[in-house]
Amino acid sequence: MKNNDLIAVARVKTPSGLKGKMWVTPFGEGLFQYDNLIISGNDKPVKLLSVEKRRRGFVIALEGITDISQVERIKGAELFVKRAWLPEPDEGEYYWADLIGLKVKDLSGRLLGEIVNIFRTGANDVYVVDERKQYYIPAIKHVVKEISIAKGEMVIDSAPLEGLLD
Repeated sequence: MKNNDLIAVARVKTPSGLKGKMWVTPFGEGLFQYDNLIISGNDKPVKLLSVEKRRRGFVIALEGITDISQVERIKGAELFVKRAWLPEPDEGEYYWADLIGLKVKDLSGRLLGEIVNIFRTGANDVYVVDERKQYYIPAIKHVVKEISIAKGEMVIDSAPLEGLLD
């Protein structure tokens, strides 16, 4: 069951130096517009002290994390924001957290599975559908025809993906 109150925005990768800074993998754009983040397993928000964009990614500092051993303990943890802190998405835009779990059907009504993951490419996002088969559906207009959060489904045109969904 999803906790709809928290939205994962990044994952802690590894320490950066000895003084509590850490490399993170953001899950989308705009991660660093927030003053506070919640570390998985905790309820209490922690202040985001700094963000540095480096050639290999992002390094952040969080209040109360001051040495490498503290970062080692949270390595792999997800960082969250509360849904209430997020702006409403524009028409036709969605938060990844709202898309994970949607059932995916083609125009003929054939169920392909549900969205289990999403990743960003240079040009567009890609939806990973079905845990075992792992269909890769590009998030582009001529493939994705309808997204209904209320119905819990996405409808795609499978014709441009001929041979990839067998």
